[in-house]
Amino acid sequence: MWELDLVNSSPGALVEVRRWAAAELADLGDAHLNDVMMVAVELVTNAYDHGDGPRVIRMVHHRTPCWIEIEVDDFNVQAPALGRSRFGPEAHRGRGLVLVDRLSSAWGTREHGDGNGKTVWARISCQESPCDCDPDGSARTRDAALDPVG
Repeated sequence: MWELDLVNSSPGALVEVRRWAAAELADLGDAHLNDVMMVAVELVTNAYDHGDGPRVIRMVHHRTPCWIEIEVDDFNVQAPALGRSRFGPEAHRGRGLVLVDRLSSAWGTREHGDGNGKTVWARISCQESPCDCDPDGSARTRDAALDPVG
């Protein structure tokens, strides 16, 4: 499991989240990595917008069968609502969790036992391929032109 501390960070840390995910999951194919990074950024963005800021983001990569689970802890116990924004229907918001729902095989929330926040998690399957690895298990090099972080 990998963990990135986000306490006292600003939304500018989203670039760091993308770089961190790309580095930790370098053996994933580009399509899977892009899905993971989109979900990670959406969960962290929701923590900034609705969760009084993120505490930490965690990821675990299970290889057989291949899936990645992303967890974001925040400081608010209120559960997120799929397709609805607290800013109202005219705010043109509330699509982040719809994206998470579509890209994930499952997602949900867990309240912290201390009543001081929650964890929002999502699991992303890699159905087509367990990973883009060479037969010796080393990661294949991604084309720099397709690098989603660059």
